[in-house]
Amino acid sequence: MNGLEGIRVVELTSYVAAPACPRILGEMGAEIIKVEPFTGDEQRTQGPGFGMKRNDIEDPAFDMSSLNKNWVSVNLKNPEGLAFVYKLVESADIVVTSFRDKALVKLGLDYETLSARFPHIVYGHMRGYGERGPEKDSKGFDATAYSARGGLITSFPQKGESPVNVPAAFGDFNASIALTAGVLAALVNKQRTGKGDKVVVNLYHMAVWAMQIAMVSRQAGAEYPRSRKEVPCPTNNCYKSGDGIWFLICNGNYNKYFDEMFTAFGLEHLVGNTDYNTLEVIGEHKRTGEVIAMLEAAFAKKTFAEWETIFKQHEIPYQKCHTVDDVLADEEAYANDILRPLHYQAFGRRVIPTSPIRLKSVGDPELRTSKPIGYHTREYLLKYGYTAADIARLEAAGAVKCFQGEL
Repeated sequence: MNGLEGIRVVELTSYVAAPACPRILGEMGAEIIKVEPFTGDEQRTQGPGFGMKRNDIEDPAFDMSSLNKNWVSVNLKNPEGLAFVYKLVESADIVVTSFRDKALVKLGLDYETLSARFPHIVYGHMRGYGERGPEKDSKGFDATAYSARGGLITSFPQKGESPVNVPAAFGDFNASIALTAGVLAALVNKQRTGKGDKVVVNLYHMAVWAMQIAMVSRQAGAEYPRSRKEVPCPTNNCYKSGDGIWFLICNGNYNKYFDEMFTAFGLEHLVGNTDYNTLEVIGEHKRTGEVIAMLEAAFAKKTFAEWETIFKQHEIPYQKCHTVDDVLADEEAYANDILRPLHYQAFGRRVIPTSPIRLKSVGDPELRTSKPIGYHTREYLLKYGYTAADIARLEAAGAVKCFQGEL
């Protein structure tokens, strides 16, 4: 078998951060069973808020966190509906949820209840905030728990500017990688011992983890937000070429490469100058602004194409500051299957990022778009021993919902 083929995941989630984890597992070959309420995951309603169109069959916005899944719709408050979900869990390896604690306990889907009944289950829980502390029962979204509380929206802009608009779900998709890593670690141990485990990731923690340099350097006096005209390392900064293109150079070892870099930048007169050739000196004597100003003037003398040749010749790490349009047109992204075109009947060609993890045994994964609410409910009920008469009775009792119609 290849990748995670044969691994079954039951998903009890909504929105993005938690659902994106099973999407990644699905691209690795796992079987994903997404359990939705009759009204569907609330993320199905979010497309217009991102400026995207959707209909009842196709939804590019929803696909971003929900490719490669099987869709069952169950009323978890109905005893027979819950009994069906327990059957799914019993035969699964992993459960992923983002429900809050009170709801999980009330439904009997909390870790303590499920692990007592099914000790083999790996239980992945995505939260807004931690399991302890004043926010443990609060709703937590990417924008609030990650970007706002985690300090991103006030640290990213230039000093003196207003908070930035971080792209929606920026933290969600990053947190999903951490939850994926956690459940896979627990899965390895489960396969060795037969015993499951609980994996917890929260958005606030993910933001602070990503902000480590800011968190630690601030305690030594570094400022956040900061100005690009005052950064402590002038050769790890953004500049503008003579033809108006912004680019970033990233050579943090200023001291080691000073002579070569400043020669390449046309500032040979500074080579060997002990007033400028170490970060310690320019920091202590507050000369970083002077160096940045000299670099700005130097970079304004050539076009970006000219600088690109020089950067490559001297192996100076650099990149043009891409816009989203630049990324969407980037050959590198398509050559490495970072971006994948999909075709929608209603919307035509759309491009979507693939998950960033590759298994050689799987290769570039198949991508299957999301399906309507309850699309696979009947199929899974039959697979788990329910008869056609049973299904009709469960539908009539409001325990399950089956999709009616054809795609």
